[in-house]
Amino acid sequence: MELGTYPRIKNVLLLCLLFSGIQLGTSLLAGVLFGLLGIDTESIIFGITIIIIYILSFGLIILIGYKKSKQKFNEVFKFNKVSINYWLAIIVFMFGFIIISSEIDNVINYFLPRPEFFHDAFDSLMGKQIFIISFLMIGILPALLEEMFFRGVVLNGFYNNYSEKKAILISALLFGLIHLNPWQFVTAFIIGIIMAWVCIKTKSILLCIYMHLFNNLTGVIVLRLRDVIKIRGFNTAGSERVFQPLWFDALGAVIVVFGVLLLIKAYKKGPVLK
Repeated sequence: MELGTYPRIKNVLLLCLLFSGIQLGTSLLAGVLFGLLGIDTESIIFGITIIIIYILSFGLIILIGYKKSKQKFNEVFKFNKVSINYWLAIIVFMFGFIIISSEIDNVINYFLPRPEFFHDAFDSLMGKQIFIISFLMIGILPALLEEMFFRGVVLNGFYNNYSEKKAILISALLFGLIHLNPWQFVTAFIIGIIMAWVCIKTKSILLCIYMHLFNNLTGVIVLRLRDVIKIRGFNTAGSERVFQPLWFDALGAVIVVFGVLLLIKAYKKGPVLK
């Protein structure tokens, strides 16, 4: 009989497989049904269906993980207050990170071009659905549910079973892999490391939810504003292999460094809770 807090690595792999199986099966079924009924991917019905599938699949693995952990709700999910110093640091950091991560995506796309259907699918979900559907589907729900699973169930189990470094790296690796495509893996892995560290040091998931929400929602907003404000490679690239202006990359790097310095300062100040 294994000792320690649920889940371990093999448990999380099984939960991720369960999630992927539910997503794949229900999505294929919905796709066939929508095809027969002539419902396209830009319709509200399509968006609502995707939202329901997403909530049910992630909700199930979160519930299983929470119940099997046999811990109190806030011991697993850690909805604890965080000091204003951490909030300021993360807010600044994310403005720079979103620029740098966009250029990382451009580099990956340069060497491994995204297929047109991949770009069209994201454009449909982020740019052509009504805003409230995109807001829920791309912003709110992933920020809440994915964080409750990866920085809640998964990180809590790993942190109680393995070293801090191993808990951070493996939880981030699985967070990258769950996106099921190489074009999102690298930036998801990087921000997964950062969010896991932040969650452990602050003993709170709140900043992670904000970081996730900011990252995803910014993508929706800049895509919708591409005809108003155009920055090459940031919101105009699509499936083309282009890069951002150097001044824009430099701006992102400066903001990231400033955010990291504020984060280090906040960490040294402690305590993190109000």
